[in-house]
Amino acid sequence: MRYKFLVLLICLSAGSLLQAQTLKQWTWDTYKIKFKIPDNMTVGDNNADKFEVKNGSITLDIYPRKGEHLTYSGMKTAIIKWANQSDLSYDVNNSSGNEQPIYLSNLNGYWGCAIDGKKIGFPATMMLLVDPDYDDISFYVWVSYSAEYYNDVIQILKSFQPM
Repeated sequence: MRYKFLVLLICLSAGSLLQAQTLKQWTWDTYKIKFKIPDNMTVGDNNADKFEVKNGSITLDIYPRKGEHLTYSGMKTAIIKWANQSDLSYDVNNSSGNEQPIYLSNLNGYWGCAIDGKKIGFPATMMLLVDPDYDDISFYVWVSYSAEYYNDVIQILKSFQPM
């Protein structure tokens, strides 16, 4: 009996390891930002207006905007407006019980806010980031994904940092 349990435990562990994606560092020199994405993602757009990558499990879009000079209150208003325009359905509190938009006081040098929700049945997170040293540029980050890739998405979102 113990042998069967051990084999089952090993199989479950191996399955979760196979599902994790290898992340690689990406830099967007135009905006002096770096972040990590799975190494199997395909670039759709990479220009001054949009960065888009996707694979069969995760889609990531980044939209920079210049000249907004957002305060936290302004970021909160902007991300709620973007969520409504994008038809993102979300609860007042996320699954961790935090009120949304979630305030990000220091994400590797950025500050901002985020909303967790769903679109067309898939989990999605939108995040708005501002570098306090260069508040004239805002980054609107959208990621939608298959639920089993939640941990990879968390690693992606936590990887954003100024260069």
